[in-house]
Amino acid sequence: MRENIVELKNIRKVFGEVVALDNVDFSVYKGEIHGLLGENGAGKSTLMNILYGLYTPDQGDIYIEGKKVKISSPFDSIKLGIGMVHQVSTLVPQFTGIENIILGTEYDKYKINYEKEKEKILSISKELGFEFPLDIKVKDLSAGIKQKIEIVRALFRGAKLLILDEPTTSLVESEFQQLLKTLKTLVEKGVTVIFITHKMREVILACDRVTVLRKGKVQGTLNKDEMKIESIVKLMFQEKDLKVTESALPKVELTPQKKSEKPVLVLKNVYVEQTEKSIGLKDISFELYKGEILGVASVSGNGEKELAQVIVNPKLIKHGDIILDGESIKNLSTIEVFSRGLFYTPEDRIKEGILPEAPIYENILLGHHHEKRFLGNLNFIKWDEVRKVSRDVINKFNVYTPSEELAIRRLSGGNIQKVIIGRAFVNPIKVLLTHNPTSGLDFSTVEFIFRKLVETRDSGSGVLWIGEDLDELLILCDRIVVLHKGEIKGIFEREKFDKFKMGLLMIGG
Repeated sequence: MRENIVELKNIRKVFGEVVALDNVDFSVYKGEIHGLLGENGAGKSTLMNILYGLYTPDQGDIYIEGKKVKISSPFDSIKLGIGMVHQVSTLVPQFTGIENIILGTEYDKYKINYEKEKEKILSISKELGFEFPLDIKVKDLSAGIKQKIEIVRALFRGAKLLILDEPTTSLVESEFQQLLKTLKTLVEKGVTVIFITHKMREVILACDRVTVLRKGKVQGTLNKDEMKIESIVKLMFQEKDLKVTESALPKVELTPQKKSEKPVLVLKNVYVEQTEKSIGLKDISFELYKGEILGVASVSGNGEKELAQVIVNPKLIKHGDIILDGESIKNLSTIEVFSRGLFYTPEDRIKEGILPEAPIYENILLGHHHEKRFLGNLNFIKWDEVRKVSRDVINKFNVYTPSEELAIRRLSGGNIQKVIIGRAFVNPIKVLLTHNPTSGLDFSTVEFIFRKLVETRDSGSGVLWIGEDLDELLILCDRIVVLHKGEIKGIFEREKFDKFKMGLLMIGG
């Protein structure tokens, strides 16, 4: 019988009216990669934040190598040999790699022998097959390199159990393949890994066992030979209407749709200056028609963010023009662009899409606060009307919340995204500009968003979908533009989609 390195028994955690964990039992064998799978809001991160000491359980016990322990803070967990790499990087951007790794470590007389510590760090990195600069500020490094630094930091502090919370969210495919190799190397070195994810493909490729959570409860644990997509979906959703495909992506039928004769959005030779922090855009030209989904496929950092920004804030244009429904918008403000019928769902839903501490209804008002329907005497906001519209959005977009009064930060990532997308449909729209709308979301939420994009297209609006996941774009898009280093490398009609060629262009081939 294999020995458990960790056991969590009867764990319960409640946030206000939301039961995040309901009497959860969870155990991990020494020397395994154990997947923790579930849709957004299932309780995965909450459970691991309890194990790492960021949250205190309302009830339940924790055992490490058979001994009952009390974990009140991350310092306690680190002393017990537990390390955690969070979904959002916890590195200090202005510090170098070596400074981030040794930060928080205790030293005699407050003196640090950098050369000695660097030697130790390089030794750990070499064992893992990592190569990365230690003396460059991490703000200038890629997501994949930052993740390597966080893994090395955990091992530098003596971690024998490593928790990876959604480690692939910001990684491209090549970086994901490198992560798989890293996980196997970690296990060979005697480290146990808990892999938090909502993606079935990743569990099947990476894990020895998987435990599935649903709405705060354990639905079951599967061994390697039991990890079939059908079995996992059954545990995750218990819903009959989900379409299961070999790629573990939702299957949404895309019926032929006649697009308009005239484009609803036109970019003409749009040029945005390159800066130290931005690659800029070089003479971008394309058209979006009513009744189509136009995808923009791009690896992160190749001008996709600049493209979204210049459309919602056309004053960034150095030269060129943007035409919305027949009229130039190059001199308009963002609010004026929105008032012309274009709405935007940003890539980073937390930093760019919401006010975390504000209630849901106030967040739904964002971008609409200038509209007459929400303004009363002396332009005071009519909050009753805002709440009414918010309840309508919550119902139509299946937002899981007790009421519109809840602080939006207390929703899961998937429900936050539903609020942001629902906000775009408060008024009829001509163009929906959406940037990575499914990033970090579970299977059922991705399917929901897919269907909303198709409904938008079929209603006669234009959808401009900027994304990094080529597989998703291939499912829904009528045409795809490939963007690399701020330039268009190709435009493909649906009948001429070529995944290999498009993928090659995305990386500069």
